[in-house]
Amino acid sequence: MTVVIAIIIGILLLGFLVFVHEAGHFFTAKLFGVKVEEFGFGFPPRLWGKKRGETIYSINAIPAGGFVRLFGEDGEHERQQRSFSSKGPWRRSLIIAAGACINLIIAFLIFTVLLGMGGFRSYFPSRLSADQSVNLSLPFGVREQSILIAQVSKESPAQMAGLRSLDDVVSANGQRFQSVQAFQNFVKERGGQQITLKVKNIVDLGYRTVTVTPRQNPPKNQGALGVLLNPEFGRDIVTIEYQKPIEKVFSGPLHSVNMLYFQGQALGALVSQSFREGTPEPVAKNVSGPVGIISVLGLIVSESGLAILPILQVVALISLILGVINLLPIPAVDGGRLFFTVFEGLTGKRVNPNIERIIHTAGFAFLIVLFVIFTFNDISRFFS
Repeated sequence: MTVVIAIIIGILLLGFLVFVHEAGHFFTAKLFGVKVEEFGFGFPPRLWGKKRGETIYSINAIPAGGFVRLFGEDGEHERQQRSFSSKGPWRRSLIIAAGACINLIIAFLIFTVLLGMGGFRSYFPSRLSADQSVNLSLPFGVREQSILIAQVSKESPAQMAGLRSLDDVVSANGQRFQSVQAFQNFVKERGGQQITLKVKNIVDLGYRTVTVTPRQNPPKNQGALGVLLNPEFGRDIVTIEYQKPIEKVFSGPLHSVNMLYFQGQALGALVSQSFREGTPEPVAKNVSGPVGIISVLGLIVSESGLAILPILQVVALISLILGVINLLPIPAVDGGRLFFTVFEGLTGKRVNPNIERIIHTAGFAFLIVLFVIFTFNDISRFFS
Protein backbone atom coordinates (compact mmCIF):
# COMPACT_ATOMS: atom_id res chain seq x y z
CA MET A 1 0.00 0.00 0.00
CA THR A 2 1.42 3.40 -0.95
CA VAL A 3 2.14 6.01 1.69
CA VAL A 4 -0.32 8.43 0.06
CA ILE A 5 -3.22 5.95 0.23
CA ALA A 6 -2.37 5.12 3.85
CA ILE A 7 -2.34 8.82 4.80
CA ILE A 8 -5.65 9.40 2.99
CA ILE A 9 -7.21 6.55 4.97
CA GLY A 10 -5.74 8.06 8.15
CA ILE A 11 -7.34 11.42 7.31
CA LEU A 12 -10.69 9.71 6.69
CA LEU A 13 -10.54 7.85 10.01
CA LEU A 14 -9.69 11.00 11.97
CA GLY A 15 -12.35 12.88 9.98
CA PHE A 16 -14.89 10.23 10.97
CA LEU A 17 -14.14 10.78 14.67
CA VAL A 18 -14.48 14.56 14.23
CA PHE A 19 -17.73 14.06 12.30
CA VAL A 20 -19.41 11.88 14.94
CA HIS A 21 -18.26 14.29 17.66
CA GLU A 22 -19.85 17.27 15.94
CA ALA A 23 -22.89 15.18 14.99
CA GLY A 24 -23.44 14.61 18.70
CA HIS A 25 -23.70 18.37 19.23
CA PHE A 26 -25.80 18.78 16.08
CA PHE A 27 -28.48 16.22 16.84
CA THR A 28 -28.71 17.07 20.55
CA ALA A 29 -29.18 20.74 19.67
CA LYS A 30 -31.91 19.77 17.18
CA LEU A 31 -33.53 17.59 19.84
CA PHE A 32 -33.85 20.62 22.15
CA GLY A 33 -35.03 22.93 19.36
CA VAL A 34 -31.84 24.98 18.98
CA LYS A 35 -31.08 26.38 15.54
CA VAL A 36 -27.79 25.10 14.09
CA GLU A 37 -26.26 27.82 11.91
CA GLU A 38 -23.16 25.96 10.71
CA PHE A 39 -21.63 22.48 10.78
CA GLY A 40 -17.94 22.85 9.93
CA PHE A 41 -14.86 20.68 9.41
CA GLY A 42 -11.72 22.52 10.49
CA PHE A 43 -11.72 26.10 11.73
CA PRO A 44 -12.19 29.36 9.72
CA PRO A 45 -11.40 30.90 7.35
CA ARG A 46 -13.95 29.02 5.28
CA LEU A 47 -12.79 27.30 2.10
CA TRP A 48 -16.16 25.94 0.98
CA GLY A 49 -19.70 26.05 2.25
CA LYS A 50 -23.20 25.03 1.17
CA LYS A 51 -26.43 25.91 2.90
CA ARG A 52 -29.09 23.24 3.22
CA GLY A 53 -32.18 24.20 5.15
CA GLU A 54 -31.12 26.53 7.93
CA THR A 55 -27.57 25.14 8.30
CA ILE A 56 -24.35 25.89 6.40
CA TYR A 57 -22.13 22.83 5.93
CA SER A 58 -18.52 23.97 5.48
CA ILE A 59 -14.90 22.93 5.05
CA ASN A 60 -12.41 25.31 6.64
CA ALA A 61 -8.72 26.14 6.33
CA ILE A 62 -7.33 25.16 9.75
CA PRO A 63 -7.52 21.33 10.04
CA ALA A 64 -7.58 21.21 13.84
CA GLY A 65 -11.00 19.65 14.41
CA GLY A 66 -14.48 20.88 13.69
CA PHE A 67 -17.35 22.90 15.13
CA VAL A 68 -21.10 23.34 15.29
CA ARG A 69 -22.15 27.01 15.45
CA LEU A 70 -25.40 27.46 17.33
CA PHE A 71 -27.77 30.40 17.19
CA GLY A 72 -27.21 32.46 20.36
CA GLU A 73 -24.29 30.37 21.64
CA ASP A 74 -22.41 33.43 22.93
CA GLY A 75 -25.25 34.60 25.13
CA GLU A 76 -27.14 36.74 22.62
CA HIS A 77 -30.81 36.34 21.58
CA GLU A 78 -31.63 34.95 25.02
CA ARG A 79 -35.34 35.67 24.62
CA GLN A 80 -35.72 33.91 21.28
CA GLN A 81 -37.06 30.37 21.55
CA ARG A 82 -34.57 28.70 19.20
CA SER A 83 -31.55 30.37 20.74
CA PHE A 84 -29.00 28.25 22.59
CA SER A 85 -28.83 30.85 25.36
CA SER A 86 -32.59 30.61 25.92
CA LYS A 87 -32.29 27.01 27.14
CA GLY A 88 -31.76 26.08 30.76
CA PRO A 89 -28.24 25.29 32.02
CA TRP A 90 -28.74 21.53 32.08
CA ARG A 91 -30.01 21.37 28.49
CA ARG A 92 -27.08 23.52 27.40
CA SER A 93 -24.77 21.18 29.31
CA LEU A 94 -26.17 18.15 27.48
CA ILE A 95 -25.69 19.82 24.09
CA ILE A 96 -22.10 20.75 24.97
CA ALA A 97 -21.19 17.32 26.37
CA ALA A 98 -22.89 15.28 23.63
CA GLY A 99 -19.92 15.29 21.23
CA ALA A 100 -17.42 14.01 23.80
CA CYS A 101 -19.92 11.43 25.03
CA ILE A 102 -20.28 10.04 21.50
CA ASN A 103 -16.49 9.69 21.27
CA LEU A 104 -16.40 7.86 24.61
CA ILE A 105 -19.24 5.54 23.59
CA ILE A 106 -17.43 4.65 20.35
CA ALA A 107 -14.26 3.85 22.33
CA PHE A 108 -16.21 1.75 24.86
CA LEU A 109 -17.95 -0.24 22.12
CA ILE A 110 -14.79 -0.91 20.09
CA PHE A 111 -12.80 -1.96 23.16
CA THR A 112 -15.66 -4.22 24.31
CA VAL A 113 -15.78 -6.00 20.94
CA LEU A 114 -11.99 -6.34 20.64
CA LEU A 115 -11.56 -7.61 24.19
CA GLY A 116 -14.38 -10.10 23.72
CA MET A 117 -12.68 -11.39 20.57
CA GLY A 118 -9.31 -11.53 22.34
CA GLY A 119 -10.36 -13.44 25.44
CA PHE A 120 -10.47 -10.29 27.58
CA ARG A 121 -6.67 -10.00 27.49
CA SER A 122 -4.85 -6.84 26.51
CA TYR A 123 -1.27 -5.61 26.37
CA PHE A 124 0.54 -2.54 27.66
CA PRO A 125 4.18 -1.56 27.12
CA SER A 126 6.12 -1.05 30.32
CA ARG A 127 8.93 0.76 28.50
CA LEU A 128 8.59 3.91 26.39
CA SER A 129 12.14 3.72 25.06
CA ALA A 130 15.44 2.03 25.79
CA ASP A 131 16.07 4.31 28.76
CA GLN A 132 12.54 5.25 29.84
CA SER A 133 10.36 2.76 31.70
CA VAL A 134 6.89 3.15 33.22
CA ASN A 135 6.04 1.83 36.67
CA LEU A 136 2.90 0.27 35.26
CA SER A 137 0.12 -0.19 37.81
CA LEU A 138 -3.42 -0.29 36.43
CA PRO A 139 -6.65 -0.11 38.46
CA PHE A 140 -8.54 -2.94 36.70
CA GLY A 141 -7.73 -6.46 35.56
CA VAL A 142 -5.05 -8.94 36.65
CA ARG A 143 -1.45 -8.35 35.61
CA GLU A 144 0.37 -11.35 34.17
CA GLN A 145 3.79 -12.06 32.69
CA SER A 146 3.79 -11.99 28.90
CA ILE A 147 5.69 -14.78 27.19
CA LEU A 148 6.09 -13.27 23.76
CA ILE A 149 7.72 -14.83 20.74
CA ALA A 150 10.00 -12.18 19.28
CA GLN A 151 11.32 -14.26 16.38
CA VAL A 152 10.84 -17.71 14.82
CA SER A 153 13.79 -19.52 13.24
CA LYS A 154 13.45 -20.98 9.74
CA GLU A 155 12.72 -24.70 9.47
CA SER A 156 12.36 -24.94 13.24
CA PRO A 157 9.64 -26.94 15.04
CA ALA A 158 7.98 -23.63 15.87
CA GLN A 159 7.80 -22.54 12.23
CA MET A 160 6.57 -25.98 11.12
CA ALA A 161 3.82 -25.82 13.77
CA GLY A 162 2.70 -22.34 12.64
CA LEU A 163 3.99 -20.18 15.47
CA ARG A 164 4.57 -16.53 14.53
CA SER A 165 6.37 -13.52 15.91
CA LEU A 166 4.29 -11.56 18.46
CA ASP A 167 2.46 -14.72 19.52
CA ASP A 168 1.75 -14.61 23.25
CA VAL A 169 2.03 -18.07 24.84
CA VAL A 170 -1.01 -18.18 27.13
CA SER A 171 -0.44 -21.76 28.31
CA ALA A 172 1.39 -25.02 27.53
CA ASN A 173 -0.44 -28.29 28.17
CA GLY A 174 -2.94 -26.17 30.11
CA GLN A 175 -0.24 -24.78 32.41
CA ARG A 176 0.46 -21.06 32.81
CA PHE A 177 3.84 -19.57 33.64
CA GLN A 178 4.94 -16.68 35.84
CA SER A 179 8.19 -16.03 33.96
CA VAL A 180 9.90 -16.56 30.62
CA GLN A 181 12.49 -18.74 32.35
CA ALA A 182 9.81 -21.06 33.75
CA PHE A 183 8.38 -21.59 30.26
CA GLN A 184 11.85 -22.24 28.82
CA ASN A 185 12.52 -24.86 31.51
CA PHE A 186 9.16 -26.50 30.80
CA VAL A 187 9.97 -26.83 27.10
CA LYS A 188 13.54 -28.03 27.68
CA GLU A 189 12.35 -30.80 30.00
CA ARG A 190 9.99 -32.10 27.29
CA GLY A 191 12.41 -32.51 24.42
CA GLY A 192 11.04 -35.07 21.96
CA GLN A 193 7.58 -34.94 23.56
CA GLN A 194 4.58 -33.33 21.92
CA ILE A 195 3.21 -30.30 23.76
CA THR A 196 0.11 -28.20 23.09
CA LEU A 197 0.41 -24.43 23.22
CA LYS A 198 -2.44 -21.98 23.46
CA VAL A 199 -1.26 -18.76 21.85
CA LYS A 200 -2.74 -15.39 21.04
CA ASN A 201 -1.22 -13.03 18.52
CA ILE A 202 -1.17 -9.53 20.03
CA VAL A 203 -1.77 -7.90 16.64
CA ASP A 204 -4.73 -9.82 15.20
CA LEU A 205 -6.00 -10.95 18.65
CA GLY A 206 -6.80 -14.45 17.40
CA TYR A 207 -6.42 -17.47 19.70
CA ARG A 208 -4.86 -20.61 18.25
CA THR A 209 -3.98 -24.06 19.55
CA VAL A 210 -0.60 -25.24 18.28
CA THR A 211 0.89 -28.68 18.70
CA VAL A 212 4.69 -28.78 18.58
CA THR A 213 7.49 -31.17 19.53
CA PRO A 214 10.61 -29.53 21.05
CA ARG A 215 13.97 -30.74 19.78
CA GLN A 216 16.26 -32.65 22.13
CA ASN A 217 19.41 -31.50 20.35
CA PRO A 218 18.70 -28.14 18.74
CA PRO A 219 21.23 -26.40 16.45
CA LYS A 220 23.71 -23.99 17.96
CA ASN A 221 22.17 -20.66 19.07
CA GLN A 222 18.65 -22.08 18.77
CA GLY A 223 16.41 -23.35 21.51
CA ALA A 224 14.31 -26.48 21.56
CA LEU A 225 11.44 -24.76 19.75
CA GLY A 226 13.48 -22.44 17.59
CA VAL A 227 11.98 -19.23 18.92
CA LEU A 228 13.53 -16.13 20.42
CA LEU A 229 11.99 -15.41 23.81
CA ASN A 230 14.03 -12.37 24.70
CA PRO A 231 13.57 -11.88 28.47
CA GLU A 232 13.94 -8.13 28.07
CA PHE A 233 11.34 -8.18 25.29
CA GLY A 234 9.03 -10.20 27.55
CA ARG A 235 9.32 -7.66 30.36
CA ASP A 236 8.56 -4.78 28.02
CA ILE A 237 5.00 -6.01 27.40
CA VAL A 238 2.59 -6.48 30.27
CA THR A 239 -0.55 -8.60 29.92
CA ILE A 240 -3.73 -7.43 31.61
CA GLU A 241 -6.58 -9.95 31.81
CA TYR A 242 -10.15 -9.10 32.79
CA GLN A 243 -11.21 -12.25 34.64
CA LYS A 244 -14.24 -11.44 36.78
CA PRO A 245 -17.69 -11.66 35.14
CA ILE A 246 -18.46 -8.03 36.02
CA GLU A 247 -15.11 -6.97 34.47
CA LYS A 248 -15.96 -8.82 31.26
CA VAL A 249 -19.40 -7.20 31.02
CA PHE A 250 -17.93 -3.71 31.47
CA SER A 251 -14.58 -4.48 29.86
CA GLY A 252 -14.85 -1.57 27.39
CA PRO A 253 -15.22 1.22 29.99
CA LEU A 254 -12.78 -0.46 32.40
CA HIS A 255 -10.17 -0.89 29.68
CA SER A 256 -10.69 2.75 28.73
CA VAL A 257 -9.88 3.76 32.31
CA ASN A 258 -6.77 1.58 32.18
CA MET A 259 -5.73 3.18 28.89
CA LEU A 260 -6.16 6.68 30.33
CA TYR A 261 -4.28 5.67 33.46
CA PHE A 262 -1.42 4.36 31.33
CA GLN A 263 -1.36 7.50 29.17
CA GLY A 264 -1.18 9.60 32.34
CA GLN A 265 1.69 7.53 33.72
CA ALA A 266 3.53 7.71 30.41
CA LEU A 267 3.09 11.47 30.17
CA GLY A 268 4.20 11.86 33.79
CA ALA A 269 7.33 9.82 33.08
CA LEU A 270 8.15 11.98 30.05
CA VAL A 271 7.61 15.22 31.98
CA SER A 272 9.84 13.95 34.80
CA GLN A 273 12.52 13.07 32.26
CA SER A 274 12.24 16.55 30.75
CA PHE A 275 12.81 18.17 34.15
CA ARG A 276 15.76 15.89 34.90
CA GLU A 277 17.41 16.64 31.57
CA GLY A 278 16.42 20.32 31.54
CA THR A 279 14.91 20.08 28.06
CA PRO A 280 11.38 19.64 26.67
CA GLU A 281 12.70 17.20 24.05
CA PRO A 282 11.29 13.96 25.64
CA VAL A 283 7.77 15.43 25.68
CA ALA A 284 8.13 17.05 22.26
CA LYS A 285 9.17 13.74 20.69
CA ASN A 286 6.12 11.91 22.03
CA VAL A 287 3.31 14.48 21.82
CA SER A 288 1.59 15.00 18.47
CA GLY A 289 -1.02 17.21 16.87
CA PRO A 290 -3.46 16.31 14.07
CA VAL A 291 -0.64 15.83 11.54
CA GLY A 292 1.14 13.42 13.84
CA ILE A 293 -2.08 11.54 14.58
CA ILE A 294 -2.80 11.16 10.87
CA SER A 295 0.76 9.93 10.25
CA VAL A 296 0.37 7.33 13.03
CA LEU A 297 -2.95 6.18 11.59
CA GLY A 298 -1.36 6.03 8.14
CA LEU A 299 1.55 3.99 9.50
CA ILE A 300 -0.80 1.51 11.18
CA VAL A 301 -2.86 1.19 8.00
CA SER A 302 0.29 0.72 5.89
CA GLU A 303 1.92 -1.88 8.16
CA SER A 304 -1.27 -3.83 8.86
CA GLY A 305 -2.26 -3.98 5.20
CA LEU A 306 -5.77 -2.79 6.10
CA ALA A 307 -6.13 -5.45 8.82
CA ILE A 308 -9.18 -4.15 10.63
CA LEU A 309 -8.34 -5.10 14.23
CA PRO A 310 -5.10 -3.08 14.69
CA ILE A 311 -6.75 -0.10 13.00
CA LEU A 312 -9.79 -0.33 15.28
CA GLN A 313 -7.56 -0.40 18.36
CA VAL A 314 -5.90 2.88 17.35
CA VAL A 315 -9.22 4.48 16.35
CA ALA A 316 -10.71 3.54 19.74
CA LEU A 317 -7.75 5.04 21.60
CA ILE A 318 -7.90 8.30 19.64
CA SER A 319 -11.67 8.51 20.13
CA LEU A 320 -11.19 7.96 23.87
CA ILE A 321 -8.56 10.69 24.15
CA LEU A 322 -10.66 13.11 22.07
CA GLY A 323 -13.63 12.49 24.34
CA VAL A 324 -11.69 13.04 27.55
CA ILE A 325 -9.80 16.13 26.36
CA ASN A 326 -13.07 17.71 25.25
CA LEU A 327 -14.52 17.24 28.74
CA LEU A 328 -11.60 18.91 30.53
CA PRO A 329 -12.31 22.47 31.77
CA ILE A 330 -10.07 24.07 29.15
CA PRO A 331 -11.22 27.42 27.71
CA ALA A 332 -12.53 27.23 24.12
CA VAL A 333 -13.07 23.45 24.12
CA ASP A 334 -16.32 21.79 25.14
CA GLY A 335 -15.16 21.22 28.70
CA GLY A 336 -14.51 24.93 29.21
CA ARG A 337 -18.04 25.81 28.11
CA LEU A 338 -19.44 22.92 30.14
CA PHE A 339 -17.77 24.32 33.27
CA PHE A 340 -19.75 27.54 33.00
CA THR A 341 -23.12 25.85 32.35
CA VAL A 342 -22.65 23.37 35.20
CA PHE A 343 -21.62 26.24 37.48
CA GLU A 344 -24.83 28.04 36.55
CA GLY A 345 -26.90 24.91 37.12
CA LEU A 346 -25.43 24.35 40.58
CA THR A 347 -25.40 27.96 41.80
CA GLY A 348 -28.24 29.54 39.83
CA LYS A 349 -25.84 32.32 38.84
CA ARG A 350 -24.90 32.92 35.22
CA VAL A 351 -21.41 34.20 34.41
CA ASN A 352 -21.37 37.43 32.42
CA PRO A 353 -21.45 36.34 28.73
CA ASN A 354 -18.85 38.98 27.82
CA ILE A 355 -16.39 37.60 30.38
CA GLU A 356 -17.02 34.04 29.22
CA ARG A 357 -16.52 35.12 25.59
CA ILE A 358 -13.17 36.76 26.41
CA ILE A 359 -11.98 33.64 28.24
CA HIS A 360 -12.93 31.36 25.35
CA THR A 361 -11.37 33.70 22.77
CA ALA A 362 -8.08 33.75 24.69
CA GLY A 363 -8.25 29.97 25.07
CA PHE A 364 -8.89 29.51 21.36
CA ALA A 365 -5.89 31.70 20.49
CA PHE A 366 -3.72 29.62 22.82
CA LEU A 367 -4.95 26.38 21.23
CA ILE A 368 -4.13 27.70 17.76
CA VAL A 369 -0.59 28.49 18.95
CA LEU A 370 -0.30 24.93 20.31
CA PHE A 371 -1.63 23.59 17.00
CA VAL A 372 1.06 25.48 15.08
CA ILE A 373 3.79 24.24 17.45
CA PHE A 374 2.61 20.62 17.30
CA THR A 375 2.25 20.76 13.51
CA PHE A 376 5.76 22.17 13.11
CA ASN A 377 7.04 19.47 15.47
CA ASP A 378 5.22 16.71 13.55
CA ILE A 379 6.47 17.89 10.17
CA SER A 380 10.04 18.29 11.42
CA ARG A 381 10.05 14.61 12.41
CA PHE A 382 9.56 13.64 8.77
CA PHE A 383 12.83 15.34 7.86
CA SER A 384 14.87 14.31 10.90
